[in-house]
Amino acid sequence: MLVIGASGQQGGATARQLLERGWAVHALVRAPDSPAARALGAAGAELVVGDLDDAASLRKAMDGVRAVFLVLTMMVGPRISPEGVAAEERRGKAVADLAKECGIEHLVYSSLNGADADSGIPYYESKKRIEERIHALGLPATILRPVFFMDNFATYSRPVVEGGELVVNLATRPTVPMQLIAVRDIGAFAAIAFDRPDRFVGRTVEIAGDVLTPPEVAETFGRVRGLPARFRQTPIEQVRAFDKQLAMMFEFFNERPAIPADVSALRLEHPGLLNLEAWLRTTGWTP
Repeated sequence: MLVIGASGQQGGATARQLLERGWAVHALVRAPDSPAARALGAAGAELVVGDLDDAASLRKAMDGVRAVFLVLTMMVGPRISPEGVAAEERRGKAVADLAKECGIEHLVYSSLNGADADSGIPYYESKKRIEERIHALGLPATILRPVFFMDNFATYSRPVVEGGELVVNLATRPTVPMQLIAVRDIGAFAAIAFDRPDRFVGRTVEIAGDVLTPPEVAETFGRVRGLPARFRQTPIEQVRAFDKQLAMMFEFFNERPAIPADVSALRLEHPGLLNLEAWLRTTGWTP
């Protein structure tokens, strides 16, 4: 089993879930001495040094493995950039081509909810074109489409306390349902797909663990932390000043909310699927 993107959030979660299930995991990393890579090695993964822009190293990494998990990023530093989007698409297509060449028996690609929605958002469209390449090659594949990460609430979307009140800042209209998922559950669904290829090869699966409006998100935070809480909508101009593509995403999301995933059905596949309250309690989240 080869995990591409192993030192990132989704790849790391997938590698750990696979190791827990007894899979032999090869983790593709660029920097084997990085803290994330060392942690994977300590957990039992075999570190494989490679570069997504080096076809020879990718081919070598795929040699002798039957299955591949693929996740890519369009980020360059803290922002989405045209160069990052173009690189993601180029790398995704290259991995798909090599997977076909190497006879990979199961590719699981973590894409994005809404990738096929004709949004016009560059980083959505690049993921769509990677999905299309996978289908055109006839690869035995599962495409996962995760939603907004609950883990973002521990980083750049972390709620803050103002005057004794917990404030959740999001650029989402208050009436729009937000689909949420814990990163660890993306890894769990990838592992489940590899465990059950008869059920997952050929499927595209929208995955979410909870669906809440922004005020409901704030209420959940407040209930768990025992604080009064409220939602405050971030002006889209403020988001655009930071990242144009991210602003496009929120505008699209506000105008054309996605049909919510069937969380009850997903929980039948993965009984441990976390809702937001369970994620907060499990992680010990603090503002």
